[in-house]
Amino acid sequence: MRSRTNYERQLAQLLYKRGWVVIRAPASGAKVKRYPYPDLVALKKGYAAAIEVKTSSEERTIYLPPKQVETLMVWKIRGGAEPWIAVKVLDGRGWRFFRAEDLERAQRSFKLVPQGGLTLDEFDRLSEAARTVPLTNFVTGDEERRLLSLDG
Repeated sequence: MRSRTNYERQLAQLLYKRGWVVIRAPASGAKVKRYPYPDLVALKKGYAAAIEVKTSSEERTIYLPPKQVETLMVWKIRGGAEPWIAVKVLDGRGWRFFRAEDLERAQRSFKLVPQGGLTLDEFDRLSEAARTVPLTNFVTGDEERRLLSLDG
């Protein structure tokens, strides 16, 4: 069985071959833990995506800790990166991409039912519609605190 890190690298390589620039955040180390990092940050033609990578041996509900969802939202609010969850079901299917907004709140986590979603080709085409956003479009500190509140 491959490690989760190998799947992160695999997805980064697939995106890179399609013209994206991709950075993978290391999962360990004291300095990394100080700041919220998604598994991958991918950029293409002005479109930015913050991606949390998940794998599953079969198509079933995936649960994400609130901290992972909060990290994606920080990247959206502060940097304008769209928050995504990339899922690889290990039965030979390709990657599927789900918007963080598709997550449902569970008792102590967020859940994702990996049905539907975008294919890698569909995700790749998102960059074609990208446009530059003025810095004045980003939220203020008070708005950021409100949006990051996981209580709703």
